[in-house]
Amino acid sequence: MANPAGKAPLAVIAAGGTGGHMFPAQALAEELLARGWRVVLSTDARGARYAGGFPDAVTRRVVGSATFARGGVLAKLAVPFRILGGVAKAVATMVADRPAVVAGFGGYPSIPGADRGEFAPHSAPDS
Repeated sequence: MANPAGKAPLAVIAAGGTGGHMFPAQALAEELLARGWRVVLSTDARGARYAGGFPDAVTRRVVGSATFARGGVLAKLAVPFRILGGVAKAVATMVADRPAVVAGFGGYPSIPGADRGEFAPHSAPDS
């Protein structure tokens, strides 16, 4: 089912960190593409390094994120601000092109994309 603009439905997949989060996200992306969906991967720079196996049809959006597990005190203090920056970027892109569904696969990089899923409608189209 197409959205009002005549485009295929959009799925945002928010995942990051390591392959344990990215590989299941890739499997979902492949299945959604096969069903005619448009797919966006929302991840951070580290997660993007594991996105090489995603189909070329998947749009990649690198957003700011961070983890409390690394770095010193100053790095840990910066974590909320980096995540908020990622959330702001996710909001801007989701307002411009509202997803039908947002799927989060874990890792701190999934926070900006999955947290902003409230901009998606509450029911997905049949596909």
